[in-house]
Amino acid sequence: MKILIYSYNDKIGDGLQKVTFIQQLKKIYPTSHITYTTTHQTTFKNYLNPLVQNYIDEIIEDNGIKSSLLNLFKKNKTFHNKSYDLIIDLQKVFLRTLQLKKIKNKGFFSATANFFFSSYKNLLNLPFKNIYIENFYMNILSVITNSPIKKIPNIILPETNQNLIKLNKASKLKIGIAPGAGDSIREWGFENYLNIAKYLRNEGFNIYFFLGPNEKKYLEECISNNFECPEWNDGEFISNNVLNIMNLAKEVDCLLCNDGGTSWMFEFAGVHTFKIFGITNERKFARPGYSTTIQVKEFGYTDIKEFPVDLYKKELKKFINKIKV
Repeated sequence: MKILIYSYNDKIGDGLQKVTFIQQLKKIYPTSHITYTTTHQTTFKNYLNPLVQNYIDEIIEDNGIKSSLLNLFKKNKTFHNKSYDLIIDLQKVFLRTLQLKKIKNKGFFSATANFFFSSYKNLLNLPFKNIYIENFYMNILSVITNSPIKKIPNIILPETNQNLIKLNKASKLKIGIAPGAGDSIREWGFENYLNIAKYLRNEGFNIYFFLGPNEKKYLEECISNNFECPEWNDGEFISNNVLNIMNLAKEVDCLLCNDGGTSWMFEFAGVHTFKIFGITNERKFARPGYSTTIQVKEFGYTDIKEFPVDLYKKELKKFINKIKV
């Protein structure tokens, strides 16, 4: 069975949210040949590849499927003379769906326009709007198989033989802080997190900053304030292997973060996050059971950077008390 999965673009968080879907799809169709394709790029091809390399057989980027009416009438060179038993459309932009449907197929899934273009109809009456994104993907599989998936499966983490980074044992809670988000518009601000880190250290907690390569600019200030950055050594990022990072995540008790890729790595590693949201939807982008959220709009703020440190501390105390129980 040949399956084509289409997604518009995948950054780290976007990709992580799809891992359980892809792993479950391969479980349902174990002998299938799965092709994963994007209009732009996907982190499945590089950074997240260790999580999907046993499930995805082929990756096609820059596939020419665009949000353009003119593009609708052009021949797609990427998929010319190719055919699939099943095409799964993971997005709902009308023009992209129409272009995808032109590829030869025996079965086509799409929730665009309330399943108008889909061979599979929502006979189970499952929700596909304003829901947590993994539930959205599991509902796709439920409709295709006509069998409801009631519980999201845990992500399967492949074993790694690489030397893992370890944190020192501590008697009190080990709290991680990830100040980045991939897009500054989703960041509460490094100085705010540094303020919180000093406050928590004075309360007796063990604090660790998790800085990705894009957050190297904060490394010197963290070190000068005597905060450990376990992913770094002598100014160099130790390992860019997602398996190492997700195993390192398990070393802390919780993570304070924005809505970004790092938060997803920790949540999928089974670590509870305390996650602050501004422009993005906390209902769709916080993993149920693994994330406690602040939506700044609910407190009367329109800009995440305007959210006061004192109010954050108040909500943080409630979160820590739950974690300690």
